Amino acid sequence: MPFRITVHLLDPVYQASTLDRGAAEWPPHPYRVFCGLVSVADPKDPVQDAALQWLEQQPAPTVRVPERTAEAASPRGAWVPTNGVEKTKPSHGVLPGRTAGGKPKIWPERTLSEPTVEFEWPTEPPAGVHTVLEMLARSVPYIGRATGHAFVHAAIRPADENTPDEGQWQVWEPTDDSDAHRADAQSLRIPYPGLLAQLRWAHEEGQSAYQQARPHPYILRGTVAEDEEPTVVEGPYSDLLSFAFPPGFSLDPALTLQVTGALRSTVSTLLDEAGHDVDAMVAVHGHKAPGDERRLCAFVAYPFVGHRHADGRLRGVGVALPSDLEPAHRRALLAILLRAGGGLADLNVPAVSEPIPLTYISAGATTTDSIRTVRPQRWTRPAREWTTALPMVLDFFPKRHGREIEASVAASCRLAGLPEPIAVEVLHSGAYAAGAPTLPARALRRKANERPLPARHVRLRFAQPVTGPVLLGSKKNYGLGLCLPTHPEEKPA
Repeated sequence: MPFRITVHLLDPVYQASTLDRGAAEWPPHPYRVFCGLVSVADPKDPVQDAALQWLEQQPAPTVRVPERTAEAASPRGAWVPTNGVEKTKPSHGVLPGRTAGGKPKIWPERTLSEPTVEFEWPTEPPAGVHTVLEMLARSVPYIGRATGHAFVHAAIRPADENTPDEGQWQVWEPTDDSDAHRADAQSLRIPYPGLLAQLRWAHEEGQSAYQQARPHPYILRGTVAEDEEPTVVEGPYSDLLSFAFPPGFSLDPALTLQVTGALRSTVSTLLDEAGHDVDAMVAVHGHKAPGDERRLCAFVAYPFVGHRHADGRLRGVGVALPSDLEPAHRRALLAILLRAGGGLADLNVPAVSEPIPLTYISAGATTTDSIRTVRPQRWTRPAREWTTALPMVLDFFPKRHGREIEASVAASCRLAGLPEPIAVEVLHSGAYAAGAPTLPARALRRKANERPLPARHVRLRFAQPVTGPVLLGSKKNYGLGLCLPTHPEEKPA
């Protein structure tokens, strides 16, 4: 029999916002319920931990919500005390009721015809696990914002049990990749194996719980998928030429800008030796005149990420050719990289004592652990969701350190020739992809006098699949901001 957690809101309003705070979150995400259970659990109680670990191992739950809901016409606002922090001198951070910006807090909310939401897992828990989860559920004081007071109840229900007035409810069901591209699919954050440990670690590190989330595609029960395939949006690059380092050899990702800078210099030298006018190749040297809208070549370094054994170290390099590259310049680049004089055979990096041998990896190369990281299709296959493998350096300083940073990332997508994302998630520390490195400040500048723009790991979701490579930020032409395509339900191996 299925296991259900029922949330009875004290008011017929659900107060929780999307990550960009542009609208009320709807339907509610199962992730919030799990985080609520963790928040009231005793971290020193192994019995409670075992019950939560059982729940995080289960398949994604269905979500049952009222049929009739309405987004509030304007966000709710209220004055709230600033969180207290330890300071050497008293300030607004330690004086209750004081606010930093002199403005009330606002948040969107959704009004419900019935103040009830249910989450149903398909598996019946063992008796002891059910008892513990039921006890924890009763202790959860709210769902969403702290003002969303609720009674939470956990119970085992017969699978064929009918709900009164069934027609007044919607049921959102988890789906797989075959339906993830549907226009009506929603991406909900769900529990996953290892989440309990991840949340405890995040608490110790001062990170927010939302930063540890993973999305999963959901569709509304009873809707029919359209027959036509989703329209794939072509990204700004038409070719990605990849070259692998020797087996067993890798470089510290902090050397990314040195590696890609050396690659750019090597390509320019090869073009010059072949008799081409490099000064005329704006896409290669990158010095554009004001008003020149042509795209530039991107020189990238491939980190080993997205695997349970990933270490983030660089395993190869690549050259991405923009789709608007002049045909003559494209032919010249293909010739010097792949054919003339044996093509790009080695790379001299200032931090490495000997030249690094390179091996060209075609798109049809055999998949092996040593080659997979540098296979072009790993970075180019169409996907609606992309996650940074190397942190992006922001194009702008966000006005504040808060949510406006998402708007800065969205603007970077437009500058990079990508469509407007429908969702942007930004981590202030850490990364989404397993093994993705966090780079020190010195590794984010090519020149000592460059502006110290912040760098972040981000996750993007587009309305339609986008082809790669996807590169973001002010150092995108030198490989920082390189993104890995992922499916919403995909989890690190």
